[in-house]
Amino acid sequence: MARKFRTRRKGVPNDTKTTLLDEQGKGMPLWTPPVLYGALTIFLFREFIFSQEMLYGSDTVALGYMAREFYANAVKGIGGFPFWNPIILGGTPFIESLAGGDSLYPPSAILLMLLDPHRALGWKLILHVFLAGVFMYGWIRQLGLSRVAALLAGLAYGLAPFMVTRVHGGQDGKIFLIALTPLLFWVTEAFLARANLTSFASLSLVIGAIILTTHFQMAYFLFGSVGVYVLFRVIQMWRGEVDVDDSPRRKRVAIRRLGAFSCAALLGAGVAAVQLLPAVSYVVDYSRRTSTTNQATEQEAIAYSSSWSLHPEEIVALVVPEFVGVTTANAEWARDTYWGRNSFKGNHEYVGLVVILLAGISFFGGIQRSLRIFLTVLGSVALLFALGNHTPIWRILYELVPGISLFRAPSLSIFLFGFSTVTLMAFGIERLLNLEKNESKAQWLGPGRFLWIATGIFLLGFLLAASGIITGLWSEFVYRDIPPQSSQILSRAEPFIVRGFLVATVLASITAGVVWGLRTTRLTPVKAIVVLALLLTVDFIRVDSAFIETFNYEDFHTADPNIELLLERQRTEDPFRVFSLHGLNGQDVRPGMFGLELTGGHHPNDLGRYRELIGMAGSGLPVNLLNNSNILRVLNTRYILWPDQLGTPADQGLPSEIVDDLQRVSQTTIEGRVYESVYMFSDLPRARLVTEAVVLEDDQAVPFMLSQSFDPVRQVVLADPPPLELSGGSAEGSIEWLERGNNEMRLQVSTDRPALLVLADNWFPAWKAYVEGRATPILRANHTLRAVPIPKGDHTVEIRYESAQLIWSFRLTIVSLTLVAVLVGLEQIRSVRRERVKFE
Repeated sequence: MARKFRTRRKGVPNDTKTTLLDEQGKGMPLWTPPVLYGALTIFLFREFIFSQEMLYGSDTVALGYMAREFYANAVKGIGGFPFWNPIILGGTPFIESLAGGDSLYPPSAILLMLLDPHRALGWKLILHVFLAGVFMYGWIRQLGLSRVAALLAGLAYGLAPFMVTRVHGGQDGKIFLIALTPLLFWVTEAFLARANLTSFASLSLVIGAIILTTHFQMAYFLFGSVGVYVLFRVIQMWRGEVDVDDSPRRKRVAIRRLGAFSCAALLGAGVAAVQLLPAVSYVVDYSRRTSTTNQATEQEAIAYSSSWSLHPEEIVALVVPEFVGVTTANAEWARDTYWGRNSFKGNHEYVGLVVILLAGISFFGGIQRSLRIFLTVLGSVALLFALGNHTPIWRILYELVPGISLFRAPSLSIFLFGFSTVTLMAFGIERLLNLEKNESKAQWLGPGRFLWIATGIFLLGFLLAASGIITGLWSEFVYRDIPPQSSQILSRAEPFIVRGFLVATVLASITAGVVWGLRTTRLTPVKAIVVLALLLTVDFIRVDSAFIETFNYEDFHTADPNIELLLERQRTEDPFRVFSLHGLNGQDVRPGMFGLELTGGHHPNDLGRYRELIGMAGSGLPVNLLNNSNILRVLNTRYILWPDQLGTPADQGLPSEIVDDLQRVSQTTIEGRVYESVYMFSDLPRARLVTEAVVLEDDQAVPFMLSQSFDPVRQVVLADPPPLELSGGSAEGSIEWLERGNNEMRLQVSTDRPALLVLADNWFPAWKAYVEGRATPILRANHTLRAVPIPKGDHTVEIRYESAQLIWSFRLTIVSLTLVAVLVGLEQIRSVRRERVKFE
């Protein structure tokens, strides 16, 4: 039988369990919170919802749309689920490298199947902004707080800029994690309270869903926090600070709850096994991220993991968002106003001044003191960790907590600070409403003084900002080595900083006035809550709206004449790749939207060996593609999209061996102005026969291929000796493509001697080769490509993506989901039996 789980609220009168306003609001319909949150979400995203345009996100435009469209088209078409994405960077595994991002996350997958990709990408973000409020409401109610406290907390969390502003960056995985955070805490608390099979299954499903969002770093932070929360609750049970039915056996109950939670977490990992296990294996062994983690020196690893942390400027911006500004957004105050220490800033961590002030009231007494202390510690640790090397907390956790060293961007932990603060805000509201019911006026002194002092501080900040003293002192004592360019941006941003402190003063004074009105009974609780709701809404929307922008999808997705030319040639020629320098960094993926396969491109988790071959580090240029004709040729690069603003390739100093081999075949203009040309290059075929192999260690392969000693036409570099004897010279024969899809390809090969069929596609162990139906090893060739040993004669060669790891991971997911369904079914049977016993 499920046991009750209730926090014992020591030293607090029983009549504070329910506030006066909650008693008045018992008639509030259950649909009130979702309707309110839905209306605000619709208002916030109205330009997208009531149009056919596309919601702007920088990552969406850079890669997200192309990857999701590729996935949706493959699944909806005859190709089936894509295990390999051949479009960018020589091809990448689809599931293992997270090439499709959240494609297995149920809400995203369903929307992609029901809607056009450009609409689905927007709707999934809108859905989670709405759900964030609903989940926070449920979490607060699960804690036993009043409906109005939960209503305001849900409103504050659903509109929170530390989540909503990530829309502009197209950071869907981060938005999903932030939205699901209160849901995980909610189902965890419900599980600890009931510990029945349904709550166990619900907890497992939520954990699995969080993993399937594929933002493993934030999921790691979240799971760690929830794990600590469970330990905190279990310790409370052990010490008798919570009531259970059989309190003499509370220690045994506490241990059982901890063990059951661990089992639910493992089952949740099993639910997401099809995504989790292959991705973990890939990151450890094949991803480009290995160069900054397990292959990096200690100094390199620390520098990588501490990068993209928050800095003191961003901490001030948690209450005055204009203080540090933003690099690019859809408002004057958030455009070219970022003068902080990171290279750019595309979102905002603003938690909300009103939220922080109301959270502060929770420190002046109230219910569930231990939980409030826990939330304060959780939020404080998250904030200090987000500051990276500015505090010792990040380094301590880096050294002590396994897995932290694999991640960068400590600033991502700020969502836990926001979650804790909004939850504390609910306790602060609860405290105010209980004080309103209490006849003692002395207890109002602490909250009142706190709010008026805060108002005075922001008023002083406004006066100092208006006089230029704040920015001067900051440059002098806090950010002493501020670069000249950042100093100029700071000067331009000063009017917005002054306005920010003025707004903060107004917000703080109105919040203090609401508390004063409650204390003096000039405001009824209902009116006070309405004012606070309006204050939160106005404050958040003024920030959020700068990060919500739409653009014309047709213009974005219409092929220009150069693309049309390449598509026409793709239909008539054998396979080739395109190297696009649009954007001047070699990471343009737009041609991939139309099905053109790219030598370059952008991917946050692509194959490390391919990057080594093309000479690409981080977000830099693939220098080997610009400086060495050997690499261009072996990668089947037949066409180059060249921005004419650079002049000609010769004008940029490209080596003559490349320039002399380029032939301009097309030039496109915009409004009469030449802007881009298509050059043709003498590439090597996607599939070819080679009879001379050079066996080299990995660290010698790329330097040799870059040298004049390497003949890409007749030689291939192997990591291991070939399993057949090669005679050298030129093989006489032919290659015919019979089939070429995402997951398999079939060729007819004829050769007059033993040879290697070299394919200019990335090697990965899941690819298997069959020559006349017989399994044949695929050798890793030219550092990152494939080579299949071919005996003399005519042969049909099949190459298929067959991952044993994916198969058994998928089976584990099916078994886990089946177990979840069985648990829910058993609980329903038990419930029916209990009802029958009661009836009898």
